[in-house]
Amino acid sequence: MARALYEMKGGDGKRRYTVQQIADRLGVSRATHYRHLKPDKPVSA
Repeated sequence: MARALYEMKGGDGKRRYTVQQIADRLGVSRATHYRHLKPDKPVSA
């Protein structure tokens, strides 16, 4: 879910949610969010 929120784009082509917003929504720290995104596949641009 964290990756899906991170990759979600708004109508203007920019990310819809900030890392802090995602972390708050999931109840984790920003560092935990970044650690979760790091492994495996790169985030699409």
